Amino acid sequence: MKLKLLASVAAAGLFAAGAASAEPDGWYGAVDAGYHIIDDINTESTTNGSNWNWEVNDGWAAFARLGYRFNPNWRVELEGGYRSGDIGTVRAVSGPQGLCNITPATGPCYSPEGDITSTTLMANVIYDFGYSAWGIRPFVGLGVGLNRVNTDTVGRLRQDPAVTFAADDSSTKFAAQAIAGLAWAVSDRANIDLTYRYLTGDAEFATFTNAASNSFGEMAGDYDQSHTVTLGLRYAFGAEPAAPPPPPPAQRRRRSA
Repeated sequence: MKLKLLASVAAAGLFAAGAASAEPDGWYGAVDAGYHIIDDINTESTTNGSNWNWEVNDGWAAFARLGYRFNPNWRVELEGGYRSGDIGTVRAVSGPQGLCNITPATGPCYSPEGDITSTTLMANVIYDFGYSAWGIRPFVGLGVGLNRVNTDTVGRLRQDPAVTFAADDSSTKFAAQAIAGLAWAVSDRANIDLTYRYLTGDAEFATFTNAASNSFGEMAGDYDQSHTVTLGLRYAFGAEPAAPPPPPPAQRRRRSA
């Protein structure tokens, strides 16, 4: 009997602790920073139809979010993000320009100096699994919005030293992302979010050369297979739920006559 009583008291205490640490609904803000990886960006020249693969080195990413939690499971947020991307090796993979790094005639591939960066503005819908009393909660989400890809580079693409190549252009295209992660509640208002984002979209940029015979015009391709892992701090600004009103005082029983 005593064991049952102690178990009941302990369960009530755990429930009260979980309820006390529950995150309030309403507005929240968050910042995230982490690591970004993207597969080679394949582009096609609008002038001669040649295809070029642009290797983008691994880099860093940062995000800022403003969101609103409707209940313990559903929330929406507006997210601004930045993904770095230094240019690695650039390869011609098809077209009249020939393949680099294949034969002595075509010569090696080169790495023009510059970067291909991404700035996004996304609207996300997030679903949190479980209950507010859980210390760690998984979540998934989807986002849609705009991706501004900026390409800034200058250098050689082939072994011919007389031909230089440059690009300084950007494009803003529709983009979508898938989100998954874990949230760790460190207080009744703060969460540490471990988040994975997969971003996909399109990109294009104008190019310039000093030789008309080597003009590429505009290059268009996909900015996809972008993988980002971040660690962030999320803080809730919502008001604490109002305490229930006290029960009415018990009415005195009328004395019988």
